Amino acid sequence: MKRLFITIAESIVFAWDALVKNRLRTLLSLLGISIGIFCIVAVLSAVSSLKKNIDDDLRSMGGDVVYVGKWPWGIHMNIPWWEIQKRPHPIPSEAEALRRRMPQLSDRITISMTTTPQVKINSRRVNDAQMVAVDYQYENIEDLKINEGRFFSPIESVSGAAVAVIGYDIYDDFFSSPGDAIGKTLVYKGQKVKIIGTLEKEGEQTFGVDKDNRIFVPSLFYRKYNVINEKSGAEILIAPLEGNDIDMDELLSEIRGNMRVIRQLPPEEVDNFELNVPSVIATTFAPLYAMLNLAGWIIGGFSMLVGGFGIANIMFVSVRERTPQIGIQKSLGARNYFILLQFVFEAIFLSLIGGIVGIAMVWAALTGVNAISDSITFYLSGTNIMIGITISAVIGFLSGIVPAYMGARLNPVDAIRSGQ
Repeated sequence: MKRLFITIAESIVFAWDALVKNRLRTLLSLLGISIGIFCIVAVLSAVSSLKKNIDDDLRSMGGDVVYVGKWPWGIHMNIPWWEIQKRPHPIPSEAEALRRRMPQLSDRITISMTTTPQVKINSRRVNDAQMVAVDYQYENIEDLKINEGRFFSPIESVSGAAVAVIGYDIYDDFFSSPGDAIGKTLVYKGQKVKIIGTLEKEGEQTFGVDKDNRIFVPSLFYRKYNVINEKSGAEILIAPLEGNDIDMDELLSEIRGNMRVIRQLPPEEVDNFELNVPSVIATTFAPLYAMLNLAGWIIGGFSMLVGGFGIANIMFVSVRERTPQIGIQKSLGARNYFILLQFVFEAIFLSLIGGIVGIAMVWAALTGVNAISDSITFYLSGTNIMIGITISAVIGFLSGIVPAYMGARLNPVDAIRSGQ
């Protein structure tokens, strides 16, 4: 064991000495490894980061929430778009009918209507705000993170009270210190609306939705000033009970059956509504993740192939330059495996340097992207770092094993004579 550590230490010294003496040659040879590791780790990190961001966004929407609407979220293969265009949007009476027909989920069903309103706070217009008209049940569907105050109550919801819960960006733009927003008012169509709650900062979603500019109001309050009909673009949100291991297919079947009854569709007529589930989106993206990962491995593989040949070339040169030294070591009793391990460790060490440089390039690139990106946060995980280091070590081993074997097989007398 002691000799093994000595061999490793000597190999590191020899490798460092080779780096110092042949800087340009080593740099050009390791460039392929660095680029290859950069491509692989960068793509793996980008894909895993994209997946995490999408999963987080879907989780915030409610992974098992069913969105009853007019349009499918994906491509509908069976119905042409012009037929989908004729469908009616859900209306509040349909949400009420679903509550009556599905009493076990009555507190987890809500109508949702999103518009871009004209709203003022302190006589200043709120730019880019989105007004979301929902019922009090919405709090049981989306995981809203209340910063201050509260969401509106059932009484405020059914009475259409003039109350609102505002997103973080609106709170941050119009109020200077914590607690200032609670009890203040915003003005919508001449009506003063009392702010009863603020939300924590969530940031822009991967899909481009900014959740920090939302204003939540009771749907009945919104309906006092607007009409929600079949053309309004509303959706019905339905969430399964927490802790209830209900099968999603059963839930979708029950919702579909009830919606068909509510809309009085005959058996032979196709659905004139769509049931969308966020968790299905993750499945839709799975082939994209696999394709991107494969592309990263292919591009990085070619670069590492070139880098591997470069390291092998360095090791052949290193064996030739140190042939007399090998002869002296063997004449003093060094075993073949001792010579072999010297050059194998040196090749691995050289390759690891290239891998570490590639990983450092990935970290720098992701840090730069995160500095300018608001919607996606990129991560360099420990798993991807270990993948990069492992691949570097394997490439180093494969590149160095043949030159090392040739050096270990040298005849000591011939090796010493080669230096004369």
